[in-house]
Amino acid sequence: METLKYCYKCKSKKLFDLFSNNKRNPDGRADECKECKRAMDRDYAARHREEARKKASDWYYANKNKPEYKLKAQKNLAKWRKANLDKHAAKENKRRASKLHATPPWLSKEQLQQIEIEYSLSKWCTEVMNTPYHVDHIVPLKGKTVCGLHVPWNLRVIPASANLSKGNRYVG
Repeated sequence: METLKYCYKCKSKKLFDLFSNNKRNPDGRADECKECKRAMDRDYAARHREEARKKASDWYYANKNKPEYKLKAQKNLAKWRKANLDKHAAKENKRRASKLHATPPWLSKEQLQQIEIEYSLSKWCTEVMNTPYHVDHIVPLKGKTVCGLHVPWNLRVIPASANLSKGNRYVG
């Protein structure tokens, strides 16, 4: 016979297996069913979203320059890439394809050369300034509200930190 347990949230009796483990309770199960617990967690996360983002951001900026954190992040990324070669390749190919499709065929040779110059400038700035620089699309290639083109007048060389903090948003 299946054992039933009372959920204090939804006020119904459910199968014992529908409750999470909780060693503090005498029966070894939580007081609310898994379904109610998920709903409570979603509600809590929604109410505390900004607080959690601020806390995570503060922690990141306090720890990002610590060598052990950088090394751990690099190792985790390398480990993920190695374990998910297909996903990583798909992501890179998608980016490359969107960039290719965002380059209009009517660009002149001079304009295509200007694009190459922007990337060369980025590399040069990285070497000279001893800090990473990126070529940023002012209007993102695949933004939520607007999509830009891969053209010289939509490119600029900026510090990597500024580009990464901007993300895939249009900052007009």
